[in-house]
Amino acid sequence: MKIQEMNRFAIFCGTYNLLMGGAKDFRESVETLEAAHKVANQIAKTEVFKQWVQIFDKKTDELTTYTIVDGELKEEECK
Repeated sequence: MKIQEMNRFAIFCGTYNLLMGGAKDFRESVETLEAAHKVANQIAKTEVFKQWVQIFDKKTDELTTYTIVDGELKEEECK
């Protein structure tokens, strides 16, 4: 079996954000930030039981967290 390398931007989503993360919340990885936002917006519009989306840039170690409100992404402020 051939193992596929993960792309630069990893997208995670879930119902409850327990800040523990994990493989079960992983959705997919994509090569560009634009593609990551496209996937995140699609999740917000179609996944009615999802409450949050995260985009992780594995090159810079930056994580952006969004709350889903009425099918739209709302970026959370850093705490």
